[in-house]
Amino acid sequence: MSRAHDAPLVVRPRRRLLRDGLLAIGLVLVALGAPLLLLAGPNGTAPAVFAAVGVVVLLSVIGVLDFARAAITVGDGEFVKRAFLSLPFRVALDRIDAVHVLEVYPSGTIRAVPQLLALDADGQRLFRMRGQFWTRVAIDQVAEATRAVVIRGDEPLTHSEFHAQWPQAAYWYENRPLLTAAGFTGVLVIAAAIVYGMLLLAGVPVSGA
Repeated sequence: MSRAHDAPLVVRPRRRLLRDGLLAIGLVLVALGAPLLLLAGPNGTAPAVFAAVGVVVLLSVIGVLDFARAAITVGDGEFVKRAFLSLPFRVALDRIDAVHVLEVYPSGTIRAVPQLLALDADGQRLFRMRGQFWTRVAIDQVAEATRAVVIRGDEPLTHSEFHAQWPQAAYWYENRPLLTAAGFTGVLVIAAAIVYGMLLLAGVPVSGA
């Protein structure tokens, strides 16, 4: 049977990603929103705090709806990946020369997770699936659905070993410590700015005066 006539395979990201994200947002809203509303009442700024919370809730709903659309589809002669908050990414199945399914230890962990790496005839990365986001079942299903040669690793690899063996597998943001540090700093600055803005909305003095 040709690839183009196979029944499409559709797999979706781990649902716990959505659950954990919503839980984190909910905890932050409760931890910040409740005290700020108590402080905003006497200052007459409660509507502003409610509006800020409403914006966060609206953005969360948009994120949930977008996450519900995230999926990988293999069928009609192509691989299509619709990731969270991104445009669809397509690869023709005929371009896939080999699919490697490996066990890799993510940085700072002692538990190996599966990874899928699809390469073309020149050894260049076409797409990749990481076990942090996709289940083992989903990875195995996609590997078989491509109808390419599937090569399974014998032993788990460390994060460094994986990237040393397949340097072309790295995304643009991987293996860049300065970029990681800048991203972490940016998250802290944004978080501080959000807290500062919420305090201002609640009418809480933040200048020390």
